[in-house]
Amino acid sequence: MRVERLVGVPVLLVALATQLALAQSSTNSGQAQPPPAQASNQQSGSSTNQPESPLQQQPTGIAAEQQAQVNSQKSGQLSQFETPSGTQQDQMLGEIRLMTRYTQIGGDATRSFLDPGLNDLADVNYFRDHSFLGTYRLQTLAMFRATDDYSIDPEKTSIQKVYFRFYNPRTEYIFGDALVNYSRLTFNQNIKGLSASWMLGDQWKLSLVGGSFIDRWGSYYKDLPGRPYVSGVAGARLAYTPWRNFTVGWNFSFSQDIVDTLPAEPIGTTPQPASNLVGSTDFRYQTKAVRINGEFAYSSTDFDERGQGMQCAIGTDDLGNVIYGPCNASTPQPELGYQTGWGGLLEGSYRWNKFSLRGSYVRFEPNFAAINARQIADLQDILVRPTYDLTSFLEVDGTMRYSDNDLKNQLPYRTTLWGPEARLLFHDLPFYRHMVVQVGWRDRMVNSNNYNAPPDITGTVDNYTRGPWAEVTAPIGTTFLTFGYERRDLVDNVVASNTSNTNRFYFGFRGVYDWGGWHINPAFRWELERQGQQPFLNYTPVLDTFEQNSNRLDTVSIVVETPKWFIIELGFRDASATITSATTDVPPIYFPAGYSRPSYRAQLSYKIKNDENHLVIFTFERNNNYYYTSNNFDERVAGVTLVWKFGKRGR
Repeated sequence: MRVERLVGVPVLLVALATQLALAQSSTNSGQAQPPPAQASNQQSGSSTNQPESPLQQQPTGIAAEQQAQVNSQKSGQLSQFETPSGTQQDQMLGEIRLMTRYTQIGGDATRSFLDPGLNDLADVNYFRDHSFLGTYRLQTLAMFRATDDYSIDPEKTSIQKVYFRFYNPRTEYIFGDALVNYSRLTFNQNIKGLSASWMLGDQWKLSLVGGSFIDRWGSYYKDLPGRPYVSGVAGARLAYTPWRNFTVGWNFSFSQDIVDTLPAEPIGTTPQPASNLVGSTDFRYQTKAVRINGEFAYSSTDFDERGQGMQCAIGTDDLGNVIYGPCNASTPQPELGYQTGWGGLLEGSYRWNKFSLRGSYVRFEPNFAAINARQIADLQDILVRPTYDLTSFLEVDGTMRYSDNDLKNQLPYRTTLWGPEARLLFHDLPFYRHMVVQVGWRDRMVNSNNYNAPPDITGTVDNYTRGPWAEVTAPIGTTFLTFGYERRDLVDNVVASNTSNTNRFYFGFRGVYDWGGWHINPAFRWELERQGQQPFLNYTPVLDTFEQNSNRLDTVSIVVETPKWFIIELGFRDASATITSATTDVPPIYFPAGYSRPSYRAQLSYKIKNDENHLVIFTFERNNNYYYTSNNFDERVAGVTLVWKFGKRGR
């Protein structure tokens, strides 16, 4: 069955190779430009690269690294094909990547994201940029994948990206995937359709776009799990540059989810099909010392097209029946129809001799929405950052950040964040000119101003996290050493048992060595977080028990490239934690918890005929997952990959 699923791949490869061989005869010169990049998904699709509110406490250090690893395991892996940058010559590049690998899962296999057994992959990528019809150029990109490994691509057989770009220095047409970037608050998204732009004289530029948005091509014709609505999108931008340092633009953005592209669901269920219109004016001004950007936008949005004109559910009676009444227009309501709101931003920087000042102000009203730009509503954020070169070896830097929500008093309480920070940067020291020393202090104060909430409202926040940090970077020839320390004291005035103190230590080493044609790059990083906490302060009677937990992260890697033929890569990584847990009994019963996740990886790349464009890659990976309080599992992956790159790259 596996051979039958991929039997069409060799036929496709032969046909593509024939096309590429014919394309190599094209040698006309011209100017090439990089193709549009793949943008992140819409609000109802993947959350990759979505903006996040500073009011939300995000994990740092080891916690952030571990969360990034989990997210990468859950998502499909993109093709590794890289398109070239612009040159003055015609270009044609192709890549064929064939892989087979065997995956073995031991222990609790339900906890692994990998697909056990023998799996195959075929990636076929093609890029061409050549002169066309005199002064114009034609750029083509196609990326195709076929696999039976769900962990690589949930769609399995998929079109990764495809477009045709017809352009010259004053005109551009893109058919297919296009990254449309008009402004921060109107349109900044990858669409599938037609994008065009024209220079109108030397000072005006008009851009138009129309098409649809979906997370991937396959979602048009496949019922993929978690896929969003297909959205019809359109936009326009008119930019005017009266002089070189100043540009003003007028932008329009439209997005409408097509309700019929997903099965019918009751109003208010996720995902909600929205209709959104946004208009804005933005400007940019820049000189050698001053830079100012700003934008003001106004939107009209129906947050759920399934419920226009209906009354909102405002509560229940004594019998549990839903009570309907007038909707609250100060917050997005699925039943209310179109709601309006505005958003704006202003940011700039100024430098005078040794002094520089950077700052920004952002405000998004609760009902403001720009679906094609993926902004955060109901947010006010102010940032000021002055910097001064006090001496030839000392720079002083300060930051003050303030954020809050509940801009129209529509929430039970308002949450605010104050984030002052100070830093001293020592550089070009007389005794060690290449060493850099940073010393600083961070403070994060999060508070809920419960000014209009009844006493029984819960969920309010009142805490602060503060502490010093220091980092030293010391290069010794081609060896780079990094040492760091951070102290975080968290005081929670609402839930006393959340109060904690954390000491974080880290050390890193990286080397770049060349010996007799051998290129050797070792790297090592060690990180330790040790947290102390009194988890039973809320008990009655209070238990003054102090616990210490620790998180560790160790990574070691080395890359060796021999003078000919081989590239060797070895790596080890271990994320582990020692945690003390307890029952809710009084007194509590203690028991150990935590985990250890050591991972080993080895890769050997053989350059056929010593050509880095023709590779055979052998890989082996072992991931162990040990837990104190749940089932363990381990993963073993062994594979071989053939990579064949061909074509002509412009100089």
